[in-house]
Amino acid sequence: MTSKSTSVKLTIFKASTAVCSLLFLGMGIAAAGPMYVENIPAPISKVVPELKKALSQHHFKVVMDLNILKKIEAKQHVLHIPDLNKPGFSGIQSMVFCNPVFFNQLLNAHWQSATACPLTLTVYGRGDKSYIVYPKRVALTENTPALGVAKKIDKAVIGALSSVPGAQPK
Repeated sequence: MTSKSTSVKLTIFKASTAVCSLLFLGMGIAAAGPMYVENIPAPISKVVPELKKALSQHHFKVVMDLNILKKIEAKQHVLHIPDLNKPGFSGIQSMVFCNPVFFNQLLNAHWQSATACPLTLTVYGRGDKSYIVYPKRVALTENTPALGVAKKIDKAVIGALSSVPGAQPK
């Protein structure tokens, strides 16, 4: 009886250890989150041109650059948005960019996942600090055959973002 009892206790211990390991692994993945953030100790006016250059050097083409905050502030007299820009950002710019090879790979892997392209990011400026926020494409393609392509896309984009002078990932 003792050996059977010990065997059951050992099995329960191993199972609980495995569950705890999975929980910790899951927490590590969740902590990484669906957003990649770069902190740059420079004003947005200096960061945006460097960002465009970095994207270009990593084979991405910026197809649209919108000064979101300026556009909303210009319409504030009509929109009447309460607490507009409560965090006090000096600038918020969104970019749409692409790489047709990655788009085609998504299309071929799982055509519905091609909606992960074009790629987007937003730059937030506050004084002499800027933050580049990129929504990871793995978050959009999870549990699809396109996940591998999304991992390659995220790696390439994050490589570009981390090459911006002064980049310090958060």
